[in-house]
Amino acid sequence: MNRFLTGTLKPFLVLCFIMVSYRGYAQEIATQDGDKAQYGIKAGINFAELWGKDALPESDRKVGYSLGAYASYKLSKDLKLQPEIIWSLQGEDSKESGRYKISYINIPLMLKWIEGKFYSELGPQLGLLTINTSKSVPEELQLENFETFDFSINLGLGYKVAEDWTLGLRYSQGLSNIAEGRDLKNSVIYVGLAYRIF
Repeated sequence: MNRFLTGTLKPFLVLCFIMVSYRGYAQEIATQDGDKAQYGIKAGINFAELWGKDALPESDRKVGYSLGAYASYKLSKDLKLQPEIIWSLQGEDSKESGRYKISYINIPLMLKWIEGKFYSELGPQLGLLTINTSKSVPEELQLENFETFDFSINLGLGYKVAEDWTLGLRYSQGLSNIAEGRDLKNSVIYVGLAYRIF
């Protein structure tokens, strides 16, 4: 139970705390600036792999999931700044060489260009390592000395499917190696829904 709390439940408690903290601030912003600030939650499916010379042989993208929250600030008529905090299950899966399960608390900072119901986005991302496990990975391919922080660049697009619902597709490419002395970076395709709460 302790391992579950520290490894999986803790990120969700952090997200809940942030959402509660944002509520009062959001009400103040809404009063001052109309609808310029928006807050919501998002969830989706990750298709992740590790990219580089030390990746598992003949690997496939590992299916994971992500849950998080976002804030959106209107900078101009067609441009928004959207910071997020997302717990993301990533890694790599190889039928012959086992599986890595790696999770992060990711903090993207996205610029979003709006055109009608469509948007495109671009921005950097900081990841904080929370879990790293391996299953059936050969000893010579085992990873040690994981880096605490991961740096990525995100590119995406999306569509507003309803008043408060948005469907998004995002690609995240790691810029830093995830383990000391290894040529290995995160590569994640994300598909998910975002829901505006207020």
